[in-house]
Amino acid sequence: MIHMKYIFGRSLLLLLLLVIGCSSLEEETPAASLDPENIPDQESWKSTITITQDGKKFAEVWAGYISFFNNKGMTFLKDSIHADFFDRDGSHNSILTADSGVVYNQTNNLTAYGEVVVVSDSGIVLETRELRWDNEKQKIISNVPVRFSTLDDTLVGDSFISDPDLTNYEIRNARGYSRRTIPLEK
Repeated sequence: MIHMKYIFGRSLLLLLLLVIGCSSLEEETPAASLDPENIPDQESWKSTITITQDGKKFAEVWAGYISFFNNKGMTFLKDSIHADFFDRDGSHNSILTADSGVVYNQTNNLTAYGEVVVVSDSGIVLETRELRWDNEKQKIISNVPVRFSTLDDTLVGDSFISDPDLTNYEIRNARGYSRRTIPLEK
């Protein structure tokens, strides 16, 4: 009886060691098989980056995950983005939220993807699936369908271009409705 317990115990121990040994081998990945192009130089979780222009704060961007790639000159933002934008005087002028995005390090251009919503401090709302900030031109650009709402009007269109505070804008193939009262002449 003792002999059977001894054999069973040793067999169980051997089986347990085999399972542990095999599972740890499957989890290990040699570093040589990783592509160095896809390994970020820096990573950060739940962090904020500040984008400046001529020494003045232009944007504060928070993201759930940020990865910096020096060789690509790009910073990738994922897991929800919240960006506060400021005008040349340092006054807050709008908020952008999106699912993900990319900051191009040399130009400070930003492209946001997913459910992209921009709300200006004046109450204007811009919604789209992709939005680009062109830092050199100081323009907000979308080449995909957009929805643009003010207090009085709601427009949809095929593309959009605007100044940073969303006051001077162009919408291609605009259509929509207005809540304005239009006087009718008799």
